[in-house]
Amino acid sequence: MTNDIGPPVGRRQGQSASHRRPSTDTVWTALQEWYEQPFDYEWIIKHRSTRGLHRSIQNVFGAATLLFAAASILMLFSSRGPQSMLAQAWVGLVLTLQLAVALRWFFGPLPTRRDFIAFAIFGDVGLASVLVLYEPFGGLIGSGLFVVTGALCTYFLSQRWLLAHLAWCAVIISITTVRACLWSVEDNPTAIAGGLVVFAINSAIPLLAHIAWTAIGRDARRSLLDPLTGLLNRRGVDDAAPVLLSSSHARGHSLVVVVVDIDRFKAVNDYFGHDAGDDVIVTVSQRLRELFQRDGVVARTGGEEFLIVFSGPIEHAHDLIYEVGRSLYRPDDPIPITVSVGAAIVSNPSDLWSGGPSVITRATRAADSMMYRAKYDGGNRTATTQL
Repeated sequence: MTNDIGPPVGRRQGQSASHRRPSTDTVWTALQEWYEQPFDYEWIIKHRSTRGLHRSIQNVFGAATLLFAAASILMLFSSRGPQSMLAQAWVGLVLTLQLAVALRWFFGPLPTRRDFIAFAIFGDVGLASVLVLYEPFGGLIGSGLFVVTGALCTYFLSQRWLLAHLAWCAVIISITTVRACLWSVEDNPTAIAGGLVVFAINSAIPLLAHIAWTAIGRDARRSLLDPLTGLLNRRGVDDAAPVLLSSSHARGHSLVVVVVDIDRFKAVNDYFGHDAGDDVIVTVSQRLRELFQRDGVVARTGGEEFLIVFSGPIEHAHDLIYEVGRSLYRPDDPIPITVSVGAAIVSNPSDLWSGGPSVITRATRAADSMMYRAKYDGGNRTATTQL
């Protein structure tokens, strides 16, 4: 009976054991995928799961910068700290800059990508310039503070910036370890052990965290995107639209929701095949993306249905709505593309704005109704309503 249901137990266990052992190729492939993964700072900042953490993150990095400053102050009074007046003056200057950076973290707006790069460079170069003024073993201990800059690189900078930071850390930690070995106060095994511990803290933790953060971000982005076109899906619209809603209301612009449905798409699939139908969908998505790349968000919410949310002055909104159908039809297309377009305009001011994100839901329903009206009238038309 055992032979009837599968291979011998020993063989199955051997197969399982070999399956559990990751090969070198697999590890290398994972590292290569991590390194080549595009880094999207804007997505990290705007994504719903991280937007609510902005102030907390700024406070954490502000506190970490104060930790730098506190260490600098303590080392000024330490026997292993800077001894000459010039060295103490330099540490004082760096200390002043650290306090200014901490205030920027605590009370300023969320930094831009360039700001984060500047913070990382300041953290690495500033810390290194101070460490070389300490006695060797004090500098080796202080090298542990590089982990703060590593955390910043992990969450807000690309793989290349992180690797540059890790390379810098490796050089500085190596120098401080060698200095500690040549220093007569501590024995070499203690200095080398301290250097290895500091190196592990500053390299392994940020690197593994960045790999995990990148993988989580990639999976999260995929859950918000349509796999065929790369546009947002319905969940992606729910994530992106509130940001557009708040900025639109703040600027006094009208909010516009547009529903686009490809005319006679079933006939395209039946006559030309599903591959040709996919090509039509991709073509429509590319043209809509080009049309609205600066004005709003575009999503594919159904088989041949697209949703657009954008904002702007009312006169600009009407022009852009009627441009949709004209921009999608090209006389030289192998398969002619016409669409039925429905649009709902939420003027500003309007009582609907008090409903928050629900205004987008109401406008979407109204736009969907307008789209069906355009389709029932024969298609290749645009119908608009104002809420």
